[in-house]
Amino acid sequence: MSYRNHSKVEEIGCTIQIIIYISIAIVFAIKLINSDSERILDIISDVWTWVIIFTVSSIIGGILSYYYRNKIQKLNSTIKDSENVISKLNRDYNDKIMKLDKEIVNLNECICSKDEFYNSMSSFANMSVIHMTELISDFKLVQYDISATHLRTKSHPAYGEAQRIAELKKETKLYHEQYKQMLYKYEALLGLFPELATYVDDFDSIKELNDFKNIDSLQNDYDRVRDYISKDEYIQLSINEKNQLALNRYINGKKSKWQIGRDYEMYIASLYRKAGWGVVQYGIEKKLEDLGRDLIVYSKDKIHIVQCKYWSQTKLIHEKHIAQLYGSTIEFSLSENDIFRNSVVPEFITNIELSETAKRFANVLNVKIHKIEMDEFPRIKCNINNGEKIYHLPFDQQYDRTKIENEGEFYAYTISEATNAGFRRAFRHFA
Repeated sequence: MSYRNHSKVEEIGCTIQIIIYISIAIVFAIKLINSDSERILDIISDVWTWVIIFTVSSIIGGILSYYYRNKIQKLNSTIKDSENVISKLNRDYNDKIMKLDKEIVNLNECICSKDEFYNSMSSFANMSVIHMTELISDFKLVQYDISATHLRTKSHPAYGEAQRIAELKKETKLYHEQYKQMLYKYEALLGLFPELATYVDDFDSIKELNDFKNIDSLQNDYDRVRDYISKDEYIQLSINEKNQLALNRYINGKKSKWQIGRDYEMYIASLYRKAGWGVVQYGIEKKLEDLGRDLIVYSKDKIHIVQCKYWSQTKLIHEKHIAQLYGSTIEFSLSENDIFRNSVVPEFITNIELSETAKRFANVLNVKIHKIEMDEFPRIKCNINNGEKIYHLPFDQQYDRTKIENEGEFYAYTISEATNAGFRRAFRHFA
């Protein structure tokens, strides 16, 4: 309740009190006029009684009026304070909204800058590398800026020293950017021509590059054995020793998913050969265009289309893999002569479990399922080409293209097994 409303309440209260007093006075006056002399004393006595009653009532009314007036004043004060608090909260709220709006604008600008930067980085153009090296250099040399700012803003500024540090930062940044750009170029070249990695460990190795006429001759004459043994081992060991050591490290070392898959296909192929089947390693020959046929194995009256999957034990073979193999088998059957149509059998070989749906698919489509773990098998291809006995290691270039199918050709476990049979490694043993 405001102060104005409070005054109106007091005015109304006083008016009512006056009306009551006047009404009482009129009532007693009428009684006096209408009464005889003997009743006047009684009336006067009653008057004093009523005067006392109304006096007490007035005092009580005054106290209550004072109490409520104070109460209303306190309420007005509380309301005013609340209005001030609300006003302050509104101002703070508006200020925060303005700050948040500014932050949103700044963040959007940062996001736009980030997107522009990422787009420039994705192109791997010359300017993108320059921008990246500038960014990294500024980050690495931020201590220069901190020191220069401190020298300029301390109680006794050292402007000359601050300027010297700023110039030193500029010079250092230039060297750092040039170093980073050279490093990125170096890494890009190694990515494009991994053969160079063997020749950049020291300056003596770099000098060996003079023996090559061009990058093609380097790639053609590069020995992948170097990828699996040290430089000292390559120099000190005999040819057979270093070839065997590289083969052992390839077999026991970390492989890519593609290498693991190839090894599993070759292992399964070796099992079929031992059982007397002819084997075409269709997946290795055709790679991504194998249509889901990793192996085509055959006997006199049967052909099996085989798909091999050597995966992590956490995975499952799903129905789509079974369906793909079945479809590929049907396509193969239709493309061959009629005599083969009823003898082409799809076989799915894996080291992991099939989903329940995949099992139902295999059962309905008559796809044979075999669960086989990979074991050791002979990896060295001993091939006879124009009468010349050559062996190929798994990391040699001609390895996947070399077929072992003629008389006298075979797969060997060890280098000594191949060399004892009169085979040597190909002169161009690159991968």
